[in-house]
Amino acid sequence: MWKNKYWQSLILALILTLTLPACSGSRDNNAEKKDVEKVIDDNISWFRGKDFQLLFSTMSNGPDLFMYQLDTRSTIRGFEEFKKYSEDWRDPDLKYAGHRFDDLRVTLSKSGEAAWFSAMLEDCYTYKGGNAKCFTTRYTGVLEKRAGRWLIVQQHFSFPAEKIAPDWAIKTLHPPGKN
Repeated sequence: MWKNKYWQSLILALILTLTLPACSGSRDNNAEKKDVEKVIDDNISWFRGKDFQLLFSTMSNGPDLFMYQLDTRSTIRGFEEFKKYSEDWRDPDLKYAGHRFDDLRVTLSKSGEAAWFSAMLEDCYTYKGGNAKCFTTRYTGVLEKRAGRWLIVQQHFSFPAEKIAPDWAIKTLHPPGKN
C-alpha cells in the first residue's frame, strides 16, 4: 500500500510540475513581443511584393477592425471595408521603396491576450518609376491574440501637427510648452 501511495504522489507531483506553468499564465514576454513586432512589420512590409495575403493575415477579419488613416475620408470600419480600401494599392505603377520604424514600443497586457504599440514609421514608395517619396507618421495600434495568432484590431496613422503646418504653433491657442 505504501508503494502505491508513493507512486501516486510521484505521478501527481510530475503532472503538477508539467502543467502548472502553463496554467499559471507564465509566458515568454520577449518571445511574445517579437511575435507582435513581426506582425507590425508584416503589416507594412507586405507591400514589398504586394503580398495581400500577408497583409490580410495581420488583421482581424471581422467587423471589429478599426483604422484611422491619414485623412478622415479613409477611416476604416471592418475588414470588408479595408479590403475595398486596399484595392488602390494593386496599381502596378505604385511600388515599395522601403520602410523603417523608429522607437517601436510594444506593451503586453497582463493577461497576455492583448498588446498595444507606438512607433514613428517612415514609409517610402515610388510611382511610375519616379523618385522615392517617403512620409513619416506616428503609427499606433492594438493587437489581440486569437487562436494563438496576434492580429491587429485597431491602428492609427497620423502626422505630427508641426509636419503638416510649420506655423501651427502660431495659429493654435495651445502652443508647445504652454499649459
